[in-house]
Amino acid sequence: MKKTEISKKLSSLKKELNDAQLVAVSKYSTVEDVVLAYECHHYDFGENRVQDLKEKTDFFFANNFKKVRWHFIGHLQTNKVRDLLKCQNLWAVHSIDSLRLLEEFLKRETDFLGNELKLFFQVNTSHETEKSGFESSEELLLAIKLLLSNPQSKYKLYGLMTMGTVRTDAFEEEARRCFKDLNRIARGLEEQLGLKFKLKLSMGMSQDYQIALAEGTDFVRIGSAIFK
Repeated sequence: MKKTEISKKLSSLKKELNDAQLVAVSKYSTVEDVVLAYECHHYDFGENRVQDLKEKTDFFFANNFKKVRWHFIGHLQTNKVRDLLKCQNLWAVHSIDSLRLLEEFLKRETDFLGNELKLFFQVNTSHETEKSGFESSEELLLAIKLLLSNPQSKYKLYGLMTMGTVRTDAFEEEARRCFKDLNRIARGLEEQLGLKFKLKLSMGMSQDYQIALAEGTDFVRIGSAIFK
């Protein structure tokens, strides 16, 4: 892709987002295209496979691109946690989808290279069996309490993440329902836990980010609208 093309797409998207943060999903893109986006002063990128993330983070680190903030947005197996934590400039993980995965992160904390890692807990608001995420409010609450019980940890509770329903004939209606549910869950947790900060929402992708914006998202994860 040409730098001017990426710049135009980024600029157009950011005008729509207002205060929401754009995570440019680079999972199907070459490192060269990601560099072009970085040169357009965009610094937040999302990857959903640890190996792909590692290759890109290594390249950026070797070339001294210090402003980059990497977001891991995919399903993560516990045996990949150690490799993920060794990625340079890892800023956030959007897909803490089980108590077991969180426990693995806590066990592997010494492997993390940075000073702070923001964690989003993934909630399966669509209730589709092929999707990961917390289904039980009790397990979600238990996981969050476990994280909060470690105040000296480098891991910080940052927010919740979800995806809209895929298997539906009412795509927009279902997306709106999923996003409303996540917002409601977040506000309920803030009250229940007495949090002094607002939980951020990570929801909305290329096909439904406008609905997510209307439902109050803080982060959108967009790839094809930028890199294709």
